[in-house]
Amino acid sequence: MIGMNLKQKLVVVTMDLLLLLELGYSVYRGQQPGADLTMVFLQYFVPSVIVTVMVARYFIRRWQEDPPATAAAAGPSQSCLTRG
Repeated sequence: MIGMNLKQKLVVVTMDLLLLLELGYSVYRGQQPGADLTMVFLQYFVPSVIVTVMVARYFIRRWQEDPPATAAAAGPSQSCLTRG
């Protein structure tokens, strides 16, 4: 696999920051008076994580560069055709 390009790296960094923000927000909402931490955490964090990861995967795949063509995949070379 070829390494990630700059756009893909930015998507990963953005996804990481969003996941941290979502985690912090979920814990904040769960510690409010009268809130059940487990239920509030599951209501806020799980759906937002699923959406964040799916969107990030979409953009990572969308901005993936095509791998360079190998000699075998390119077909016969010109030198093979001229031998006689």
